[in-house]
Amino acid sequence: MIRDKIAQEFYIEDHALIYGLLGKYAQEVCPETWEAAFAAGTVQYARERGVRMAKRCLADGRPLNMQTYLLYGEWADTRGATSIQVSGIVPRFTNTVPQCAWNDAWKKHDLLPYGAIYCTLADKNLVRGFSPAETVEITDLLTHGAASCEFDWIGASFRTEQEFYDLMALKQQLAPYTMKDFLYHSGHVLSALRRVFYTELGVAETEAICGRALAAFSAVMGEEKRAALEEEAKLDFFAV
Repeated sequence: MIRDKIAQEFYIEDHALIYGLLGKYAQEVCPETWEAAFAAGTVQYARERGVRMAKRCLADGRPLNMQTYLLYGEWADTRGATSIQVSGIVPRFTNTVPQCAWNDAWKKHDLLPYGAIYCTLADKNLVRGFSPAETVEITDLLTHGAASCEFDWIGASFRTEQEFYDLMALKQQLAPYTMKDFLYHSGHVLSALRRVFYTELGVAETEAICGRALAAFSAVMGEEKRAALEEEAKLDFFAV
């Protein structure tokens, strides 16, 4: 299978690139209507991820709350390309992101305006997909020109710092079950946005957008990665 050969070569830049290219070519093909469809596709993608996390959480017999949201996250920056700093634990978990590999990738490929849409919508809708009762406050974003991203995870209450560190230790134990690689996440981006584009922008328009985006992706990342991405996008992204 293509996946077996190349999955480990996909990382954050691939995920950021295919997302940004889909926005770029949606704007080119449908200049009057692209933004609403692109935003809707981003919401769809994020909420599907949240639903998937919630299904795993409930299957394990755990409640849906902000602590378990943190527990069931699906990605980890194992290469240290993103800096995440804890700014508060007690009484509520907050963190900052002064350097982000997604932001770096969108800058590198001149796709930052599309990345700004992702950052505006993705985390809030991930939380919404996981549980409509939970929320996150995002006060600053790198893609909007701030010095760092600032997150306040409303509802993530800890009585002691040790409670938080115990949760993070459990997160590591669950990682083989909960984590998804970036080929999977990149394929999901293509799948979710394409599905929304079909209904919001039209079939011919969507084929043109995705064709151009995949060609541009291939020009940067190579034909083998493009083929793997297209194959991955055929998965059922609600499956856990």
